[in-house]
Amino acid sequence: MTSYTTESFSTYKAEFSATLIQIDAMLLSDIFEVEVEFGWLTTDYAKSNAAFLKIKFFIESVIHQSVFTWPGAKINMTNITNKVVMLPHPPANDVIAMVLHSKLNAIVSKFIDIVSVKVGSKVRDPIISYTHADTIYPVLPKLKDWVKSDDYYYDAPWWGRNDSDTEDYRVNSDTDLTKLPKSDTILDDLEKAVLGDLKIEKEGGEIVEISDWKPEIIKD
Repeated sequence: MTSYTTESFSTYKAEFSATLIQIDAMLLSDIFEVEVEFGWLTTDYAKSNAAFLKIKFFIESVIHQSVFTWPGAKINMTNITNKVVMLPHPPANDVIAMVLHSKLNAIVSKFIDIVSVKVGSKVRDPIISYTHADTIYPVLPKLKDWVKSDDYYYDAPWWGRNDSDTEDYRVNSDTDLTKLPKSDTILDDLEKAVLGDLKIEKEGGEIVEISDWKPEIIKD
């Protein structure tokens, strides 16, 4: 791995919209501006490019048009078809920034180091943003406290795992923890596509290799 200094890093800017469920049974629509500062940890352009595209996809596709809620919300989420982002506290810039900082680091930590994540509402007045630039997350609970169980499928909450999950699963003493929940593989598939390793199964069971596909390499 190649190290970097904090005087030399890249900045990615994006937007996503979300519906926020507050303490009272209130729904707020918002558009968030996000700035992610990060350092490249490898000179392998294909792998670093794949890692960056996973960051981009998570922000612009996974959580875009999602519903940000929290365990104490008074609105039933059972029939919601939007992506649900379950936060440990009511949605606020600091909570969202810490969750994103942790999640993005978990997704790309081998090839990119997330230096900071800045989150701010685009439509609020006054416009105030929050920047988190530490691997210590004061508002994020430990796994045991979060899932209310000594045992769980994984060793980290959703914001600490390399996947597209944005909430965790309920477990109890009868839960078979040896059978992992079915999880979306879109981030792994994206990485494989960029690296030319993705295989697609055609109707009828024929496997099609797309290893000849050459991605555009993003060079900083």
